[in-house]
Amino acid sequence: MDLQNYLLLALSLAMNLLSCAVIRNDFCKKRVRTQADLHFFNAAAALVSVFSFALAGVFTGGLTFPSAYTLWMGAVFGAVTAACAVFAMLALRTGPLSYTNVIVFCSMVIPSLSGLALYGESVSALQFAGVGLMAVSFVFAVETKNKSSGASLKWFLLCMGAFFANGAVGVMQKIHQNSPYAAEIPAFLITAFCVYLLISLGLTAYFMRVKKESLPVFRRGERRRFAVYALLTGVGVAACNQLNLYLAGAMPAVVFYPVFNGAAMLLTGVAGLVFFKEKLSKKQWLGLLAGAAAIMLLCL
Repeated sequence: MDLQNYLLLALSLAMNLLSCAVIRNDFCKKRVRTQADLHFFNAAAALVSVFSFALAGVFTGGLTFPSAYTLWMGAVFGAVTAACAVFAMLALRTGPLSYTNVIVFCSMVIPSLSGLALYGESVSALQFAGVGLMAVSFVFAVETKNKSSGASLKWFLLCMGAFFANGAVGVMQKIHQNSPYAAEIPAFLITAFCVYLLISLGLTAYFMRVKKESLPVFRRGERRRFAVYALLTGVGVAACNQLNLYLAGAMPAVVFYPVFNGAAMLLTGVAGLVFFKEKLSKKQWLGLLAGAAAIMLLCL
């Protein structure tokens, strides 16, 4: 059983690396030309995720008619997930993948502290130390001298938007899974990503009609590449959500959270340096290491 869990964890990390690092980062930096492009991509990926959740629910027998609680929680979850995706993709357009993901992964401090506030869970001294290291990492993030890093104040503010949105996502997951409706996971995820889809389509229409933007990614010659990007991203995001929800209950928290978050951060960092030739200053490298240490301490 332990071996099976570790294999599933490796699969989740591979899906995260593929969908959230390599494909999404490559699309944002090389393919996105307008805001309409970005939101249409999110809509297409969300549609793929909805079908993936539905198929998984049918095959596992977990797809049931949801309660009103799950529907409205899922709707709010979907809106916040959409906000997180938009902030993260805008940050990836201008800043380094490696550092962007460190900031987003540090958002685990928000659901961790929410456990103290909502459910009386204890927070260790090491976790408080992790919060301090996280603050150091954030201070070192913006590099005004090294313009080639792309780590501007605008990039940092976008990262902070993704940080708070991703943290809110974790809080809502915790609240739903501590409710009497915790078993309604497929319906919760389907509702969330349907809302995410509708928001993304609405933003696409806004930028096309009001801002008069076009959809270069949907032009002839680009459609096939766009479809592959959206398909792989949607399947990868759906797989990560399904696998991580299962593993969070099947593996000890002291094992699952440090391994997943630490490994995901390191893998995306390596991808940014190797595949996208990112360059960081010495101060940013120190901040990156502080962020990595913060992630590990926050999981203890």
